[in-house]
Amino acid sequence: MRALLVEDDPSSALLSTKVLESDGFAVDVATTAQEGLTCARVNEYDVIVLDLGLPDGNGLSVLQALRREGKKAPIMILTGALEKATTVLALDAGADDYLTKPILIDEFRARVRALIRRGGAQRSEQVVCGNVVLNRLTRQLFIQGVEVSLTAKELPLLEHLMLHRDEVITRSELLERVWDMHFDPGSNVVDVNVARIRRKLSDAGADIRIGARRGMGFILCPADAPLA
Repeated sequence: MRALLVEDDPSSALLSTKVLESDGFAVDVATTAQEGLTCARVNEYDVIVLDLGLPDGNGLSVLQALRREGKKAPIMILTGALEKATTVLALDAGADDYLTKPILIDEFRARVRALIRRGGAQRSEQVVCGNVVLNRLTRQLFIQGVEVSLTAKELPLLEHLMLHRDEVITRSELLERVWDMHFDPGSNVVDVNVARIRRKLSDAGADIRIGARRGMGFILCPADAPLA
């Protein structure tokens, strides 16, 4: 899953990013209203966390522009204690929830999970491929009914492949969707994590595997399909 955090305060941005990443999100951070608007227009996000007080304007303008343009991603606004009137305007303009700063970590996590759960009719709480079941809310993977542990990077990588089964996904797309938009494209991090996931799928008796298409990328396919 991928999240956009629009927040100009470094300490608040760092805390929110760590919480989201620990829950399996790839997080893009924008520090201005214009940067946040550009990111949201270019990329698809599962959730957007939007601070109202930004150096080049109010986050309300970002929210209004995104809703006018038909962007459906759930949006949580972050608000100061003295911004209640603006908070009401934001909710009326299409925000899905709000949270007063400083955030409480457990509440922040729960609110984001609730937004993801309500995020649209197209969203499925579970993704099933053969005998492999991924719960996108609890971030749990089950193979033949037995839970299999994946790391915070392995799980979203497999999730993206499961959501796009039978499609060849390039390394650059995986870097962008699973890590972040600034990740080094020359890194071998995708191949390392794919190798680890392959072992875990095989050891647990999964009837799917991650195949490779030389020079193109990776594809989720039946377990008896060739690796390349």
